[in-house]
Amino acid sequence: MNTVHYLNVVHTKAHSQLREQSAPPKRALISNLWSLVSLDDFKSRAPTHRGLRYRTQANRGVQPLADVYLPADAAAPLASVILVHGGSFVIGSRSMKPMRFLAAELVAAGFAVCAIDYRLVLRGGGLAEARRDVGDALTWWLAQAQRFSLDPEQISLVGLSAGAALSFFAAAEPGLAKPKRLVGVFGLYNYDFMNGLVANWLRQRITGAKEEGAWRQYTAMQAPQPVCDTLLLHGDADQVVPVSQTLELAARRQNLGLKTRTHIYPGAAHGFFNQRSGTADQALADILGFLNDE
Repeated sequence: MNTVHYLNVVHTKAHSQLREQSAPPKRALISNLWSLVSLDDFKSRAPTHRGLRYRTQANRGVQPLADVYLPADAAAPLASVILVHGGSFVIGSRSMKPMRFLAAELVAAGFAVCAIDYRLVLRGGGLAEARRDVGDALTWWLAQAQRFSLDPEQISLVGLSAGAALSFFAAAEPGLAKPKRLVGVFGLYNYDFMNGLVANWLRQRITGAKEEGAWRQYTAMQAPQPVCDTLLLHGDADQVVPVSQTLELAARRQNLGLKTRTHIYPGAAHGFFNQRSGTADQALADILGFLNDE
């Protein structure tokens, strides 16, 4: 089956799944959360600098902190990656399992890494505050170029789930430095699939929009698109964030003539960086290949 035909099949399957479900199945959510808190099955690495403030101004809720990982023997100036965690804008941190896994692997490949926290729903704000935090972190990281021997022209953003959406906003934000490359992993790019009492409440708390459909203007799907080279990754068995999110965003970007690569992993569920697996290893290889591509 060729790639185009495979993506069409996946797209049709994803829309069929969306018609059959109004919210992520509880079993899929529980499984994803359990994989986050289960024991590490990889060798993590301690940050070179832990808990640095990327904004001096204090705020309510989650504080603006970053962990910095630096390779010991890579030649300067260093290409670098800012990691933006997921968690549906409600949970998550810079030290959660997928962040530590990716940080360790990226540093081993010679990249400097900055893993950040941002404000969450019920912990300091919603989408507007989270967007500001990611933007401030990007500005701060660029300002640390001399301190950490970074190449200011080789800064990339890698975001997972909700963090993928925030990375898209930051990469397109007027007045901010533009990243060299952008990676979105099982991204939450719109909220149309979120239905039910709890989901509707959460969507309102994330966006601040209460009128039906008004939330669409606050989605990465509808927002101005980053112009940098972009890689989108998703599993076609994702029952938390439908794979159609990535396929529709890829189609929009391609229609705009923006450089976009897409990898869909057969049988992969949400959170495939929570545990070491064939999908995790393949996705990591795809990210490294993309970041190293001249």
